[in-house]
Formats: sequence, structure tokens, C-alpha cells
Amino acid sequence: MEDNHSIGQDTQTWDNWWKDLTPEKEIQKWDFYGLRPWIMKFTPRHGKVLEAGCGLGRWVLLLSRLGIEIEGLDFARPTIDYLNDWKMDRDFDASFVVGDVTKLEYADNSLSGYLSFGVVEHFQEGPHKALNEACRVLRPGGVAIITTPSKSWYIPIKHGKQKLKRVAKKLLGRKVAPVTFFQYEYRPAQLARHVSNSGLSVTQYAGCDLLYTFFEKGKHTGKNISKDSFAGRFSRRFEKTWLRNYGAQAITISVKVADDMHCFLCGEPNAQRDSLNNYLVPVCPSCQDQKNAGFYKKGANTGYHHQYQFRTPILPPQEKICSESGDSFQTDVIFEQYGFAKPVSPAHLKRPEVNIKLSNTDLQPVWRNRKEI
Repeated sequence: MEDNHSIGQDTQTWDNWWKDLTPEKEIQKWDFYGLRPWIMKFTPRHGKVLEAGCGLGRWVLLLSRLGIEIEGLDFARPTIDYLNDWKMDRDFDASFVVGDVTKLEYADNSLSGYLSFGVVEHFQEGPHKALNEACRVLRPGGVAIITTPSKSWYIPIKHGKQKLKRVAKKLLGRKVAPVTFFQYEYRPAQLARHVSNSGLSVTQYAGCDLLYTFFEKGKHTGKNISKDSFAGRFSRRFEKTWLRNYGAQAITISVKVADDMHCFLCGEPNAQRDSLNNYLVPVCPSCQDQKNAGFYKKGANTGYHHQYQFRTPILPPQEKICSESGDSFQTDVIFEQYGFAKPVSPAHLKRPEVNIKLSNTDLQPVWRNRKEI
């Protein structure tokens, strides 16, 4: 590999990447990337959560609206300054700070959750520094959700085309630009090994997001994606099967294991190590009889609960009746129905038992092309 330098950790690269986008657009693309079932299901509801490498903050903004104490961290200062101005103008209770994911300024054992979506693959030396920091700052029972691009079925095709172009240019005597490093693609098992080496215990790993692989194959236009297209039908049929391991994303769910851990469902430090024999996250004895505990038993599947909607118009604010309370409320100008099939008032969405249940039963996938919003 003829690497001159790495652009994966260059701040200017990311400032340029984000400059034509907005938090509103990033939120309203919803399931342009198919990670939401995992994020909504496994993000802790109790204690402080960090998104390390938050970009334009779409997950911080959404999860904060569900009553989760979450902070977004990124090394791109212009992006963080922009987000802090943006949230003030719109009265958001969300926190954004500048920082380095390999040198976090958080105390040992202080966080309940660590979120990292498409970050650790950009370190040319490997992901170990960032993952070691994730383990250090998580408290006993803390949950990490870590994703990277995966070596999907389309990646060998993509890399093969790039290699052929370079060979053809050399044969024709044309100048060939030096290869610069941007990112690795990790298969789910590869990512799981890296996470395990940090000291975290991986309770689940998988591939996901078959739909995005067709977006890549369609030259990032999205013209080949619709409800009745092969891409839409294939993804709908196989996203919850073993074929998802050939999707665009690799994802791991991991726990900082100790003899006494914080319970995922109530947040109290009374979950035991042996609860992980039956559950994907720590669950204390008093919570194991709750209905929501069943969603986290080993072997439970993760995915959307309704069929994809493609390119639907953005829902304007309108009066709805809350399916939980029967009260009238107005949908949100940015978050619409917060990605759920049922209308639920903002007040009820902030109750952990409510948003955990909805995240495991009523996620409505909506695919909008980022470039078309």
C-alpha cells in the first residue's frame, strides 16, 4: 500500500464533509444507515452516555429527547462550535464538547454508555487506543455500542474496480495518484476481536444494513432503491437472517463485566455477573420479571418492526393522540414521530420503560436519500 498520509483523522477532511449538511438533514434521513434498531435498543437509559465522534450530533439530539443524559464529543472544533450555537437557538438540552477519543477526559468507571459509530476504523495504527479508552471510562455494567464499515459483499467489487483502474493507468503510462489511508473495513468477527482485546465482553456482534450496500452499488445515487426494487425487497426479506453479515456495517454490543454491575433496566448497582448467562446486558434480580427484560434475553433478534418507507415527505407538525396516555400533542418539526410507528407524546417518550418498549416493538424504518432532503 503506497500510503503518503492518513486523511481519516484529518480535521479538515471532516469539516469539509459536514459543511453542506445540517443536524436537521442528518436526523430526517432516519434510516439511510440501518443502525437504529441496535442504537435504540442498547443505549443505556440510566447514567451518563458518551457518543465518541458525534459528527453533526444526530444521535445525541435524538437520544437526549428520550430523556437520556448524553454528551457528544468530536475533534472537529468548528463542528462542535456550530452544534453548540445550533442547540442554543433551538432550546435543546444536549451537550457537545471538543475532545480526542484516544485520550478521553472522563474519570475511570464513570459512564454508563459509550457509543461509537464509524469512528475507530479511521486510525491507521488500528482501533486499540480508542477501544481501551472506552473500557476505561465505562462503569461496571456499562454498555458499549461500536460500529464500523464492514467488508460487505460489495466491498471486493469496489476495491477490484479501483485496482483495475490503477493498473490500467500504469499500463497506459498515466500518472497514478498515491494511495492515502481513510478507513479499514472490519468484518463483524474482526471488530468483536478488537473490542474483546480492550477488556470489554462482547455479548453480541453482527453485520447489518444490507440496504446501504445497494446504495453503494448504485453509485450513491439511490435511484435503484424503492419499495418494489430488488434492493428494497431483498433487504426486507433477509435483514434479520444470517445474510445481514454481508451488510455495510459491523456492530458489537459489549459490557464492562464485574461481579457487581449497574442494571440496564433500573440503573441500580445490583446486577450480578451471572445475569449475563441469560441476558445480553446486566439485569438485576428485581428487574428480571419485567416484560422489558425479555427483549434482552440471549438469542433475541434485533431489527425493525415494520416495513421500510422510502422517500416519504417530511411530516409537518400536526396534532396527534398519544397511544400511551390518550392526550393530544403536536408532532415535532424535526423529529416527526421520533421514528416510531405509534404516536407518543414527548413527555411519555422520556419514560425509560416506554421508550425501551417502543424501541423493541415499534421502530418504523424510513429511508430518505441524504442528498435529496
